[in-house]
Amino acid sequence: MYHKSTTMKREEIEKYSITALKRWVKAVYAKPTLRKRIRGLQSKSFFVDLTVCSPHRMSHLNELHRGKNGPTDVLSFPSDEFFQRQGLLGDVVICSTVAIKQAKEIGHDWKKEIDVLLVHGLLHLIGLDHETDEAGAREMGRWEKKILGPKYKNSLITRV
Repeated sequence: MYHKSTTMKREEIEKYSITALKRWVKAVYAKPTLRKRIRGLQSKSFFVDLTVCSPHRMSHLNELHRGKNGPTDVLSFPSDEFFQRQGLLGDVVICSTVAIKQAKEIGHDWKKEIDVLLVHGLLHLIGLDHETDEAGAREMGRWEKKILGPKYKNSLITRV
């Protein structure tokens, strides 16, 4: 069971994340190069399912889908091509506890950390990947910086 303050914080993060996701989806969609990456998009807009979860749930997902132990900050699950053409990009899952911890370690507000994780997750949904090779990591890092802008010096890729 979650402590009351943890649950309240997670609810606050969920509320903020939904609002922020709308802003970041528009920012990604506004970039023609990124919009072209969406496989056969036939829709004029696109949608993303968002989940904010506990470390326990994230650990389970991380083990199941990536074979890695422990919680991670963000996971992305792209939709198959049929659903992407209709505008449903996929799912982004954020672990609220990890996000808060990372924000404290970096020294910025948790909202900034959520923004970084959302943008990172969205870029994965449209096919960018930093884990396969250096060129992919550089490209994803450039797009994170372009979308987030100068107020966000600590994009996820630049931390690695």
